[in-house]
Amino acid sequence: MRIGFDAKKIVSNLTGIGNYSRGTVNLLTATGEDECVLFAPDKGNERCLAGLMPSHKIEFIYSGSGSGIGRNYWRNFSMVSDIAKSGVEIYHGLSNELPFGIGKAGCKSVVTIHDLIFLRYPTTYDYLSRKILEAKTKYACRVADRIIAVSEQTKRDIVDFYGISPDKIDVLYQGCHASFRQKHSEKEIADVKAIYNLPEKYMLAVGTLEDRKNHATIIEALSKLEDDIPLVIVSKKTSLQKKLEKQISTLGLESRVRIINGVPLKHLPAFYQGSEFAIYLSYFEGFGIPVLEGITSGVPVIAATGSCLEEAGGTGAVYCDPFDAKGVADTMHKLLNSADLRAELISEGEKHVENFTDETLRNNLRRFYEKVLEEK
Repeated sequence: MRIGFDAKKIVSNLTGIGNYSRGTVNLLTATGEDECVLFAPDKGNERCLAGLMPSHKIEFIYSGSGSGIGRNYWRNFSMVSDIAKSGVEIYHGLSNELPFGIGKAGCKSVVTIHDLIFLRYPTTYDYLSRKILEAKTKYACRVADRIIAVSEQTKRDIVDFYGISPDKIDVLYQGCHASFRQKHSEKEIADVKAIYNLPEKYMLAVGTLEDRKNHATIIEALSKLEDDIPLVIVSKKTSLQKKLEKQISTLGLESRVRIINGVPLKHLPAFYQGSEFAIYLSYFEGFGIPVLEGITSGVPVIAATGSCLEEAGGTGAVYCDPFDAKGVADTMHKLLNSADLRAELISEGEKHVENFTDETLRNNLRRFYEKVLEEK
């Protein structure tokens, strides 16, 4: 197959959707069966491009515009003519959108919808960003030949908010980076702990510092926990960090909470593997990659009820009401004091991650594309 992709996030985004996009292309090019044509507004960031596996099956097509306005116009409108000339059988919008007029490209079109959080929790976005997302996502869902939802939760939201037939939507899970499958030696973990001056025992929370990720409840739960164990939060720095630091100070937890910014991907698996458990209490997600990273790393995970995290963690995690700090503290206590429970979760996690192997994800994606091409 010859598949075209929206490559903006591939060349410019080092997290979430960027990792999903690069991972999708890597899955297809790994076997050499498929050609991937990447439509990018510019040549992007070398750190992002380093996440693509070298392959002669990858071809880039750029906007050719020297201005930001021109590149943006190309991506949203005039790219359609380049798609038509490229000979792709399917064009895949990897991040909730398709170019306007995609029906004129002469190929099938599909779109991945990651979440509709901008509709469920509109105050988490500024007005202009929300309106742009609303317009692009609604259009993409309406005109695409088929839709990929990254979870059953996202599929339900597409049906409920946009009135799209569930028959048009396939749930295809995403994986996490392959580095989380690599088990580190005790020395390698100790070396990373030394670099960051990590305590011998700690619980780990990985995720962007924003209200929805709910670090505030984790910190409050720590203040109610009988066990004297520190919390390590790994995130890039955002405006919320000062608010969390004030909460930590008010609760007298300065000696028990570390916020570490700027941890590179190469060190993150050791952070997980050196922890007692990982905790991810986001009160709403499209999927929840940190939950999958935790169980893939071979550690127990505490996650939140209320959206799709049970899909990401399966039986390799325990689940809590994200707004019940006392209940979260009780769950932390159980995990810290029950070797049997930790062992059970690790064992169940090993089974669950078999649903997210490269081979499984690749086969699911290729079957999806084949179904798209078969439909009239």
